[in-house]
Amino acid sequence: MKPILLGKDFNYFAKVTPADVAFPEDSQVEFNFRGQQNFSMVNEGANVVEYSFNGNTLHGDLTPGTPTAAIFFDNRRIPGIWFRVPAGLATTIRVEAWARI
Repeated sequence: MKPILLGKDFNYFAKVTPADVAFPEDSQVEFNFRGQQNFSMVNEGANVVEYSFNGNTLHGDLTPGTPTAAIFFDNRRIPGIWFRVPAGLATTIRVEAWARI
């Protein structure tokens, strides 16, 4: 099969490295396609990362070495994700999302 070059891509992949101790004004992740329903976040670093789905409320954390180091959300639509690192130490977060089309 040849590469599919037509139409909209309904998949998302990014690695972000948050370093702010507070949620920044703009989200670090933005899903720019319609129908996003599922996504995952994996903390690939060594530091705790907190996340928010609205930029001002803490909705959870990604803690290395625990079951919450990787979280998968099914049937949850959000426009973006804000991250902060309470210790002020940058770490890498892997984010993937997809839509049912």
